[in-house]
Amino acid sequence: MRRLAGLLILLPLLVGSRTPCPEPNSPRIEDCPFPVDPNLVVGKLLGWVRVELGKELIHTRTWCDPNGDLARVGIVSGPNGLRIVNRPKTSSYTLLWTPRHAQTCALVVQVTDNPKTGQPKSNTGTLLVQVVPRGKHLAPRGCGGPPQ
Repeated sequence: MRRLAGLLILLPLLVGSRTPCPEPNSPRIEDCPFPVDPNLVVGKLLGWVRVELGKELIHTRTWCDPNGDLARVGIVSGPNGLRIVNRPKTSSYTLLWTPRHAQTCALVVQVTDNPKTGQPKSNTGTLLVQVVPRGKHLAPRGCGGPPQ
């Protein structure tokens, strides 16, 4: 019985797991709590956040790949100073940015999956950011956007 339990734990690690990914919770731009030009969105809308002027935005996201292939994330467009930290082994990345003036902008990223066989596949998504003056009330979790 003990061997069977050990095998059930080790087998997915040895042969790989092909667990289906859950359906993403895709927000609607109509639900964004601040005015935004819909033309800023490239690809999928990932969500929205508010950040105070001069405070660092630290926004981490994950992706799901049922095959466990390594993927890379890159910045397609965004404001000056936007940086990204890739963590392909944990299927995540973190966007880092310190805004210097009040604005509404789009942070556009592209995740590229590099399968062991076949062509790479990419998805592009946009995070909308509203930069507000210091001291302006911010709702919990950014501004009430979808779960991150």
